[in-house]
Amino acid sequence: MMKKVLSSALLLASVTVSAGENYFSNEWDAKGLIAIEGSGGSLSLKNQNASTIALDDSTGAGSVALKLGGESKFYRLFLEGRYYMLNASDYDSSKAASLGVQIDYLIRAGEHFNIFMGLNGGGIYSKFQKDAITATTPSVQHTNKDGYIGAQAGVNIDIIDNLGIELGARTKYIFAADDVVAISNAYEGYAAIVFKFTGEY
Repeated sequence: MMKKVLSSALLLASVTVSAGENYFSNEWDAKGLIAIEGSGGSLSLKNQNASTIALDDSTGAGSVALKLGGESKFYRLFLEGRYYMLNASDYDSSKAASLGVQIDYLIRAGEHFNIFMGLNGGGIYSKFQKDAITATTPSVQHTNKDGYIGAQAGVNIDIIDNLGIELGARTKYIFAADDVVAISNAYEGYAAIVFKFTGEY
């Protein structure tokens, strides 16, 4: 009887150790990340006229981003550069770009699936230009450098060990109180391809 109990205990221990080795050594190794993202959404614009009365407007916008970072079992960090494609009304040309960070908490829902939520922040550069109508009417140009903070949430799905996709939604609040015309808020849905690497090749 004692021999059977010891044999069962040893078998259970070996299975537990094997599972533990797989859990900590393989599935949750820290990974470096490179992501290419595309997004679509809406940007809110703040426009102050000569009497300093704020006028609200919005425009549809898309963006592309390159994101570099890493992840552990429960956390992920990205440094990202982003370029916006927008078309602000009343201006002949408009563009924006940002540089920031994204920090996420990961909820592991399976071996190849997780839910994430987190915060983002950084700086955004925007430029709005209205061309000259006549020789006596000069062109008008406004450039801004503003900070922003926001939040995001979504899901990650691993296609293979070193490649996954990310689907999410993001909001940003932009500190643009003193700008004549600027982006004040951003609301985006996005998808990204995420390349993962551990250096073990």
